[in-house]
Amino acid sequence: MTIGGDTIITRDPVTFEVVRSALYAICAEMKSVIMRTSFSPLLSLSADLSCAMLDAKGAVVGQGNDIPVHLGAVPFTVRAAFGAFAPETWRPGDGVVLNDPYLGGTHLPDVSLMMPIFVGERLLGFSLSRVHWPDVGGIAAGSSSVCDEIVKEGLRIPPLKIIEGGQARADLLNFILANVRVPEDRHGDFRAQIAGANRAELRLRELATRYGADVVADVMTQTRAYSRLLVERRLQALPDAVVEHEERLDGDGVDADVAPRVRVRLTKKGATFAADFTGSDPCVNGPINAPLAVTASAVYYTLLSLTGGDIPPNEGVYDVAKISAPEASVVNAVAPYPVVAANTETSNRIVDVLLAALAKAYPEQVPAGSYGSACVYTLGGTDPRSGRRFVHYETVGGGAGATAHAVGASGMRTHMGNTMNLPVEATEAAIPVRFLGYEIVRESAGVGRHRGGAGVRKAFEVLADGVEASLLGERTLSPAHGVAGGGQGACATFICRRASGEVVTLAAKSGPHKLNRGDRIEMVTAGGGGWGKPKA
Repeated sequence: MTIGGDTIITRDPVTFEVVRSALYAICAEMKSVIMRTSFSPLLSLSADLSCAMLDAKGAVVGQGNDIPVHLGAVPFTVRAAFGAFAPETWRPGDGVVLNDPYLGGTHLPDVSLMMPIFVGERLLGFSLSRVHWPDVGGIAAGSSSVCDEIVKEGLRIPPLKIIEGGQARADLLNFILANVRVPEDRHGDFRAQIAGANRAELRLRELATRYGADVVADVMTQTRAYSRLLVERRLQALPDAVVEHEERLDGDGVDADVAPRVRVRLTKKGATFAADFTGSDPCVNGPINAPLAVTASAVYYTLLSLTGGDIPPNEGVYDVAKISAPEASVVNAVAPYPVVAANTETSNRIVDVLLAALAKAYPEQVPAGSYGSACVYTLGGTDPRSGRRFVHYETVGGGAGATAHAVGASGMRTHMGNTMNLPVEATEAAIPVRFLGYEIVRESAGVGRHRGGAGVRKAFEVLADGVEASLLGERTLSPAHGVAGGGQGACATFICRRASGEVVTLAAKSGPHKLNRGDRIEMVTAGGGGWGKPKA
């Protein structure tokens, strides 16, 4: 692909770059507004949300430095929204909400809000935020536990026009809030999403006022072409290769003998990049089945990483990747199979499968395996200090894989997640828990010329009776791989220590468990793989 002729890139590259950069800055400001106005620490402190800007046809033209699994799924979300509400039917002040993982969502807790932006009577684009609500109902507090069908995971929302003329529809909003725990907090988080959309509308209108709506629309089109060109040039510079790899996940939490396989065949030829997941196992009963949008997000992320990590991400990049995945498989889930852990666990394992395949052709370009997880734990109950019901959702970092150039990062969210550390002080102030330890486990790092990143140990004690707890993790059985002779990382372990003295080793996915005062949970996340043979 080339860019030539009379385009804004060749005619006025300065204006192109200023407006292009502004689209990404709008996404960053949207995120800041949502964080500052949301009710949940998961959003205000941990930043489990993502923002994107779309053109008038719904194509992604800018996105925040946010959550890869959220952002790569945006084209699927847009198609679902437009399938329910054609682009020509949108009016100023409309807003469509959805979370259906089979219709463009990722998992049920990720609630998307898409709103149009008009300049005069012209539809110039859309804003989209995807925010992780800490609870959307279901069998367990935090809506992230082990179950065997989607209806048990929470409220499934197809595309609904929840905002009309700038006003939220009370009937639909009340229906949603009636099906979640702590509805007043979820209402606050939803209003924060609206505030983010309002800020995006203000900033895009300002751009149109300053540069003209035609110029802004032109930049939206050309920024996709620009990013695609950069990716294709980087691919052209790499040797052609066909590589394969497969790994098994650490169970589904429902059937003890299940360890589903993820298999991929990658073909890099010229400026093309194709991922074929034929051979991956069928859907399983537990919540690790990845919707196609999640699998695609992992491929897009890996493509961007392979081509340098500095290319502005948008739909121009996504268009380069060709993906095939067997329907009703763990990489292309269908109803009614549950999916909640695919977002956090399976997606990260898919990335490691992709990277392990690529390492066979390009070991200098890709890292070793990571801790392959988000290590999600959820808590819910009643706080005896206030008598108020609470829900808590948190992710725990682990070890990143080392590269040819550096050691792996320790205690970090890797790959498909990009959330920040949630301070223990904030958690202790909000819910009845006491943290007993939070430390880097140095010995978990894979050895190598460059060592892998280390996992972490996080332990807490509950200070109330009747607390409901769930855990979704990975790599208790499957260590992170090394590259170029590097060693594997150490596996994860999860333990429940009852106040009675009973000690129970927990599976990678387990819950909901009932905890009482004095019960403790200890989580040790996996270490990352090393790169290169250790020096003698």
